[in-house]
Amino acid sequence: MQQPVVYLQKTFSKEEFPFENLSGAEFERCSFTECDFSYVNLSGALFTGCAFRLCRFVVPDLKRVHLQSAVFEECQLSGADFGQCEALGFSVDFRHSKLDNCSFRKRKMSGTPFSKSVLNDCFFTESDLTGASFDDCSLPGTVFDRCTLKGADFRSASEFAIDPAQNNLRKAKFSTYNLAGLLSGYGIVIE
Repeated sequence: MQQPVVYLQKTFSKEEFPFENLSGAEFERCSFTECDFSYVNLSGALFTGCAFRLCRFVVPDLKRVHLQSAVFEECQLSGADFGQCEALGFSVDFRHSKLDNCSFRKRKMSGTPFSKSVLNDCFFTESDLTGASFDDCSLPGTVFDRCTLKGADFRSASEFAIDPAQNNLRKAKFSTYNLAGLLSGYGIVIE
């Protein structure tokens, strides 16, 4: 059996990984700046305490990927299915990033920070977002379906539509200016 490739505290800058096979590789406390992970096979890879800055992810293969304390800053992610990642230890942080058509199906993401990011047409299905924060985030077309949003903070979020009948919103925080996002599915006109 081949031993996995292990990288410890390595800095990757302007690397292009498109269509590469990084399956099973282990990255611990590594930093990635301006790297391209488009269509890369990351299946079974382990990322612990890694930081991604100005990176691009287009439809990466995330089957059984371990993301533990992974920070994405100013990244572009498109078609990433985080629901395929390993559930144990899953921990991510998104800052100033753009996520398009990403899925977080059945992800336990308690306390996850989304900060100053755009989540366009993303899917949270049966996700646990207890205490998550969407600080200054725009969420056009993003779907929350049968999610636990207890204590989640949407006070500075915009362009969202959340059906209170389909999601647990106990003690979730909203501001008076964005309450319309809770009523959009009811055909109510707010002027």
